Amino acid sequence: MINMKKEEGQAMVEFALMLPVLLLFLCGILDFGWIFGNELLASNSTREAARYTAIHYYDSTTDDDKAIAASIIAASMPSLNNTVVTLDKPAGSEVITLSLKGEIPVLTPFLSAILGENFTIKAKTIMRVEN
Repeated sequence: MINMKKEEGQAMVEFALMLPVLLLFLCGILDFGWIFGNELLASNSTREAARYTAIHYYDSTTDDDKAIAASIIAASMPSLNNTVVTLDKPAGSEVITLSLKGEIPVLTPFLSAILGENFTIKAKTIMRVEN
C-alpha cells in the first residue's frame, strides 16, 4: 500500500498567498479606469469651456469669462476638488489658454497608500478667439 500525504489545506494556503496580489491588481484596474476617465473628462471640459470663452471673449470681462469657464468645468466634473482654473490671453495674441488643475479622490485603500488620498489632474486647452 502506498502512503500518500494529505493535501487538504494546500489550496487554501495558495489562495491566501495570492489574495493580496489579486486584490492589488483589481484595485489597480479600478483606480486606473477612474483616473483615466477623469483625465478624459477634464480634457473635454476644458475644451468646452475654452470654446465658450473664445466665442464670447469680447462680450464680457476676463474675470467673468474665468468664472463662467470654472462653472462649466464644475458642472462637468462634480468629483473634482481644489479646482484652479486659469485663463490667459497674451497681449497682441489671438489665442486664449485655459488651464485646469484639480484633485480627485483615489477610490481604493490599497492604492491610496501608494498614490496618496488624492490624485492631481491637469488639463490645458489653447483656442483661437473668435471675432
